[in-house]
Amino acid sequence: MPHASIQSARPALRRLPTRASRTVQGVLRRLLAWVFASQRLQLDHGNADEGLAREFAAQQQGERTLLLAFRHPSPRDPLVLADLFWTRVPEAARRLGLTLPRPIELRFLYDRGIPLWAGPLIGWLLQRCGGIAIHRGRLDRPALKQARDALAQGRHALVVAPEGATNNLSGEMAPLEPGVAQLAFWAAEDMDEADDPRPLHVIPVGIRYSWRRPDWAALEARLTALEQHLGLSPEDQGNRRERLLRIGAELIEALEQLERLRPEPDQPLTQRIEAYRLHGLRKAESHFGLRASGTLQERCRRIEQAAWDRIYRENLDQLPPLERSLADWEAREADQQLTRMRLVEHFTSVSGHYVSDQPDFDRFAEMVLLVEEAIGWIEASPWNGKPSLGPQRVELSLGEALAVQPRVADYRSNRRRAVQQLTNDLEQALTELMRARLE
Repeated sequence: MPHASIQSARPALRRLPTRASRTVQGVLRRLLAWVFASQRLQLDHGNADEGLAREFAAQQQGERTLLLAFRHPSPRDPLVLADLFWTRVPEAARRLGLTLPRPIELRFLYDRGIPLWAGPLIGWLLQRCGGIAIHRGRLDRPALKQARDALAQGRHALVVAPEGATNNLSGEMAPLEPGVAQLAFWAAEDMDEADDPRPLHVIPVGIRYSWRRPDWAALEARLTALEQHLGLSPEDQGNRRERLLRIGAELIEALEQLERLRPEPDQPLTQRIEAYRLHGLRKAESHFGLRASGTLQERCRRIEQAAWDRIYRENLDQLPPLERSLADWEAREADQQLTRMRLVEHFTSVSGHYVSDQPDFDRFAEMVLLVEEAIGWIEASPWNGKPSLGPQRVELSLGEALAVQPRVADYRSNRRRAVQQLTNDLEQALTELMRARLE
């Protein structure tokens, strides 16, 4: 496995309180145009800016409270959404003659682990942009209560990613986690108990990235670089799908050898990838004594939390020398299992059908980037992909609002069924937005 980055136990993770600052948000808002220009990212707001202008105008007049659920294909999504909320929606409101009495104020959930890999500055910015840090691998009651209260009180719209994490694919969505629907029902019950007549709306927000112009020559060069890096002989330059499959097969074979896996002869690549995923999860779960249950995302989150519990420890400075040395040892082993789980996550989105179903430039390019990222992760060195695949665009879209209060009676009679139904309806709405942008 890749070498462990953690060499010793560390003090327990402290809670990161929300410290929203309009000053910080104003500075960031002015920087976003420069960021997008430097990335050559073109923004197409579709119906999202005007649709959200109407929603926020109603929200600020006390007519409704909002939960915004967005597709999460890329780490750039927060910047794209920040520009939408802070700049494009107010512009659309002025264009439509709508009144926004105050700047748009948001609360959003983010993974407590982000500042661990992105750095303390990012954590500082997330706090001041209205972020609520949440531990995804356990029941984080303080974070959930803060999000629930924000949603019920209604002054701040709550922004969440129901997929839980990025999958790096604009044309395929990860299964939704039920937490968004559960939060909506909790808030609706709180509003009912407070005799608050405002409707609570769940608003689906679609996000899709694509390349502005297909650059097949650059893609061919990236495939050739991957083949050379993996020691593969050049193949027919015209059959890109077969080349991509060979690259994927070579990569998974190396990982199978590392994990002592023996696939069946002629076993399809998709089955080999799935076997590797399950093996990696089982190995990490066995190390931490975890039960193998739930979705792949749920299992990854439990492994992450178990690793953190062993790396970030209470009262570390009070341990005697021997126990401190053992804690360091345990932290290194936990980080190795966490690294194994992260690699499984990298392969969560890799499949044989994604390109076959729609063999266009965008899907080829996304899959090449995923493979490059996985190799960079294994080698603990970011892959320097050249030449550039070209400038991109991001398209935003807004779905029909899902009203929560009409579902509360069903929730009170059968909570699990109601949560699942709202989750299914949200998934269908986001899927329709995704497919509408693909057609």
